[in-house]
Amino acid sequence: MAGTVERLQRLFLGSLVDRRQVRSLALSKRRALGLFGSDGVSSVAYAPDEIVMMLALAGSGALIISPWVGAAIALVLLVVIGTYRYNLSSIAEGGDYELVNKRLGARTGVAVGASLMVDFMLTVTVSLAVASSYILSAFPALRDKSLWVTAALIVLVMLLCLRGLTFLKKISYLPLLLFLIAIGFTITVGYGKSLAGTLGQSVSSNWQIVPEQGTDPHLAGAGLFLLLARTFSSGAVALTGVSTMSNSVRFFERPTVKNASSTLMSMGIISAILLTGVLYLVKETGVRTVMDVSQLRIDGKPVPEGFYQQPVLMQMAETIYDDALMPTVLMLTTVAILIMAATTAFTGFPLLTAAIAEKGYLPVQLRAQSSPTLFAKSVILLGVCTLMFITLIGADLNTLIQMYIVGVFFSMTMTQAAIIKVRARELKFTLNATKRVRLIRPFIVTLIGFTATALALGVVILTKFTQGAWVTLILILVLSKAMLSVRNHYDSINQNLELPSDSAELAQQKTLPARVHAVVFVQRVRKPLMRAISYARATRPATIEAVMVNQDSSRVKQAQRSWESLELPVPLTILDAPYRDSVPPFMEYIERKGTESPRDVIIVYLPEYVVPHWWERILHRRTVHRLKARLRRQPGIVVASVPWQISSSTRP
Repeated sequence: MAGTVERLQRLFLGSLVDRRQVRSLALSKRRALGLFGSDGVSSVAYAPDEIVMMLALAGSGALIISPWVGAAIALVLLVVIGTYRYNLSSIAEGGDYELVNKRLGARTGVAVGASLMVDFMLTVTVSLAVASSYILSAFPALRDKSLWVTAALIVLVMLLCLRGLTFLKKISYLPLLLFLIAIGFTITVGYGKSLAGTLGQSVSSNWQIVPEQGTDPHLAGAGLFLLLARTFSSGAVALTGVSTMSNSVRFFERPTVKNASSTLMSMGIISAILLTGVLYLVKETGVRTVMDVSQLRIDGKPVPEGFYQQPVLMQMAETIYDDALMPTVLMLTTVAILIMAATTAFTGFPLLTAAIAEKGYLPVQLRAQSSPTLFAKSVILLGVCTLMFITLIGADLNTLIQMYIVGVFFSMTMTQAAIIKVRARELKFTLNATKRVRLIRPFIVTLIGFTATALALGVVILTKFTQGAWVTLILILVLSKAMLSVRNHYDSINQNLELPSDSAELAQQKTLPARVHAVVFVQRVRKPLMRAISYARATRPATIEAVMVNQDSSRVKQAQRSWESLELPVPLTILDAPYRDSVPPFMEYIERKGTESPRDVIIVYLPEYVVPHWWERILHRRTVHRLKARLRRQPGIVVASVPWQISSSTRP
């Protein structure tokens, strides 16, 4: 069994690697951009859809401002990245969680840790749900099985990530490179046709959009502000990759902070250019998509039931190109980078849970490393949680994205707040005027970043609360409460196990037991029992006895005859078992014996034989295992297991 398990572990997890190698991967900027930048760059596959959907609530006329909304989001993205770059050295040491935990306190750190864990789950969910939508656009027969396609992708990526970062870094830059070539070429061709006046109109440009009830169709005053706020909060999903990069500084080759800083800026510039470029072409080609298909009218008639809307990128590509080759290439590369974005979460989640587990807020099992440079248990945990989440919530992209944005901006805002506290403290205790002037600039830059993310968080909560944001907030609260409960449990256990400081209590802990009694459990008089009796006698106990439970009178008589013939200097006690179960009578006997002499210690020797194959275990009773479980809960009882290994070579 052990050999089979080891072979399976090697197949799925790869060879075991020292955990210290996690911090010495030394990724080049190219490979790091592919592995950690895919999350941010891939947002261009779904951020334009969210912007167009929100604007479509006001009708077709509102879509003309989509490039300006994209430009505003790109500007905020670059501002936030600028502040993160400025403070990357503060975050690099341990990531957002470690920084907030250290600067803003444990409870705030727990909230941020919970938020980041939810973000990782939603990164996987959103990325692969979007990937499945692109796959479905090419395979209409699968369109009623989107949930199954998404679930299959989750399992695939989980198995891929179990191989570890050393495996992922070898292929990380290929999906990003191919996607950039495909979408860059598409945007270039689209701009060229637009300038030449030969750019056509998409099929959806002829669709009529009925404005949402209560929306101001003239886009003025409060109605315009609310529409822009809702659109911005949806499109702000383009900022989701910033914290991923900042939490991965440790994986860059030296100088780590400098390389991470330039890679982060590269990701921001690429994302901003692609977002604005795509939204410009969306406006020029008249691409349309709506949140609720009941808004659509084709030739003045409502769309049929089950009407499918293609992703914005696919509609745009099919309009730009005259054949299906390049749209197919764009679809494949988009799916590839979305899968790579999901791997980003699978690589970051284990490191986050390990850091939180080190503080005692998650089970200690999440600190154990069992795959190359990744914590396999955390990878599996994330995969299982994501599958459960997608099963309960469904694969509706708009709802998932609204949930996604909240946690991202919450953790980013708290990180900026922690850095502001550091900067303010430096200013407070710096008296030299020249040094204070140098400190003012980073303080202002950080304050700008905090203001941007805090305002974005406020807008998201106010405009998206009923559309799914509340689910994320509930998840963060519940997870935070659970993490605090785990810490309370560990604190309680540690307090219970701590040596007393009082000398009298400490002396009591050092007191030896008055006597030691040995009790050997007897099932049958065979080799394992003889070994157990020998071990028990070797300890020189005050008393020693063998105890057998009468489940079968003929077997008991045979055991008594064998016992007498062996002439063992150990008395044999027979207990009655009215219900033919040996565990309750034996436990009653031991408990009664312990009550009679509370200052004594009873050592119970349990002889057992160990078979070599896993399937053989199910052929034998597990009486000894049941006894172990019960005896371990009794005070003053020590359990000694005496195994007898049965070798395959010695059997007929």
